[in-house]
Amino acid sequence: MMVTERSLNTASCSLALVMMCMAVWHMQNPSHFGRRSALAQTPAQQTTELSFLQTSSFVDQIYMYAGLAVDNKHETGFIAKEIRKHNYQTMVRLFTSLDDATFRAVLWDQAVHCLVWPPFVRYPGISETAKTDLRAYTAAGNNVVFLGNYVAVQFMNDVYGFQLTDDYQNGPYYRNDRNVRNTPFQYLPSRVEQASIETYAVKSRSLPPGGKSMLDTLGATVAFVIRYDLGTVCYIGYNYNTPFHADQWTRVLHCAIDM
Repeated sequence: MMVTERSLNTASCSLALVMMCMAVWHMQNPSHFGRRSALAQTPAQQTTELSFLQTSSFVDQIYMYAGLAVDNKHETGFIAKEIRKHNYQTMVRLFTSLDDATFRAVLWDQAVHCLVWPPFVRYPGISETAKTDLRAYTAAGNNVVFLGNYVAVQFMNDVYGFQLTDDYQNGPYYRNDRNVRNTPFQYLPSRVEQASIETYAVKSRSLPPGGKSMLDTLGATVAFVIRYDLGTVCYIGYNYNTPFHADQWTRVLHCAIDM
């Protein structure tokens, strides 16, 4: 019994001695614990782009026009591949006719909420009924994306009643930080290089109320978004016919589709 009590006393004294030594060492080295505490409280850092990749969910289905008014030999297939770049789960569904019945079936598909028009090589033949359906589709909360050239600008004016005026300015084009907040465009680099001479701009001052330039220079915008009731009309003034700076312009395309 005495041996047991002696052992307990010895253990208690040893523990007290260890705790006393630790207290003395802590008083002599306060900065060590301060650093550990600061490290524990410092949040994990990540770049804006990585944050976007972790939280964004790209659209899963898109309709894209592939009829007689676009270049199906050189551009349509390439643009479809660029849409699916890094987004291989996305299905690009092509339609080739703008007759009223076919076009209405596309617009009334409740599973698809984004419609892409590749660069036009000629003005598309579309009826007034189809134009009305396209306006209703957009106003219901869907996203319509136009690529490419001044035929697209004229088509938007005719369908939506805009008064967009074409313009041309050499790049580079700069992200408009005032307008890109809380949109996918905020994750673009601060400047996008001109990919080719076939870059088609619109005068920024000709945008209607609710229109915002996302990429511009010297009063000319090459990427803009127009709020149309509950939906959006997007324009990218580039026809994707060259691989020069293609990655930057593919990101611009993804931003427009993701609106």
